[in-house]
Amino acid sequence: MALLNKFSIASAISVAAFLALGTVGTHPAQAALFKFTFEGEGANGEFIFDDSTNRIEPIGPNFPLAEYHGSVEKYSVNAGDIVVQGTKGSQQNIDDEARNIVYLGRPGNFGVDDIFDDFILFVPPVSRGQQYGLSIRFTYPEGSFSDSVALPKSVPDTAKLRVYPYWDFPNTTGDYTFQGTVKTRIERVPEPVSVSALLGVGAWFFFRRQRRQLLSVQD
Repeated sequence: MALLNKFSIASAISVAAFLALGTVGTHPAQAALFKFTFEGEGANGEFIFDDSTNRIEPIGPNFPLAEYHGSVEKYSVNAGDIVVQGTKGSQQNIDDEARNIVYLGRPGNFGVDDIFDDFILFVPPVSRGQQYGLSIRFTYPEGSFSDSVALPKSVPDTAKLRVYPYWDFPNTTGDYTFQGTVKTRIERVPEPVSVSALLGVGAWFFFRRQRRQLLSVQD
């Protein structure tokens, strides 16, 4: 009977350990967050964006621009006399949240003569509590985004930064108040370890130790 009980306990421990491992190894897929950072003379900051945000389609084939409303989880910018920061709030309208814009500047688009790729952080007036929006533009050479308006997962290490604090397109865009060259980088934000995963790992080690002790008694 004692041997049977030991066998039953050992079986239960094995099953529990298997379930614990299953808890660690299986979890639903989720969106990834990416952090964009920049630094240069007179400017530095970062913003985190969600790569699963739905895209607002371009106006037309001659306007390669896409907006990702509410894509920005948090941001912090210090450029010239502009110092702003914020997090994704509880705005009833997603259009009022900070967003990313990907714009491929091509001759003829919005009066553009040069060819370039822009990655933009835009803070709407409501989020700023002001009359105007804030457009923070990182300009890269043509082809940096492979002619795609998808949210980039990587960028060249150098960009031209311009900050427009009076943005109210198409009524007025104002002029930029800061211009400079900055170093830029995008990196994926590590996913936090879930509580269930931590419990699963702890349970697996506990049952493993118990099983070793049980086997040593049997011997």
